[in-house]
Amino acid sequence: IVVNAAAYTAVDRAEDEAELAARINGEALAQIGAWAARSGALVVHYSTDYVFDGQDARPYREDDATAPLGVYGRSKLAGETALREAGCAHLILRTAWVYGARGGNFLRTMLRLARERDRLTVVDDQHGAPTSSRLIAATTAAVLKRWSDGDAAGRAGYNGAYHLAAAGETTWCGFARAIVARAAAAG
Repeated sequence: IVVNAAAYTAVDRAEDEAELAARINGEALAQIGAWAARSGALVVHYSTDYVFDGQDARPYREDDATAPLGVYGRSKLAGETALREAGCAHLILRTAWVYGARGGNFLRTMLRLARERDRLTVVDDQHGAPTSSRLIAATTAAVLKRWSDGDAAGRAGYNGAYHLAAAGETTWCGFARAIVARAAAAG
């Protein structure tokens, strides 16, 4: 089993570094997929909701048409396509609004800015489901356990793309308010 959590994730910077984003998010997956196909390995790959255009008012389903708007989304979709075309066993887990205690993410940025500033300004017109890295890790572990416990026929049924996001929805502004309120309550 290969779990590929490596990615070029600087969404805005990807517009200026398109070639680098394409190599990391697309071409590298072709290489990983080719090796996995030769080796009989399963590849778990994390992708993104940026493979969609964000125009739908409802949550996207796995079988909805993809239409990335920017370089980052196109590079992630190229990786998904390369993995499928490699012919290896694969699970593509599309995540969104990922946050955690470590690394660069919205939660940590809002906590830092709340300490540094008296007022925060955050967009309120984008909707999503903040998804903790712990949820992603726990779900990945549970799926891999079920996959490894299954027979060959059962394992084949896992191939494909699946959305992995928390339940519910909010805006970036709503998420920021919740973060600041919780931090204030915790002291």
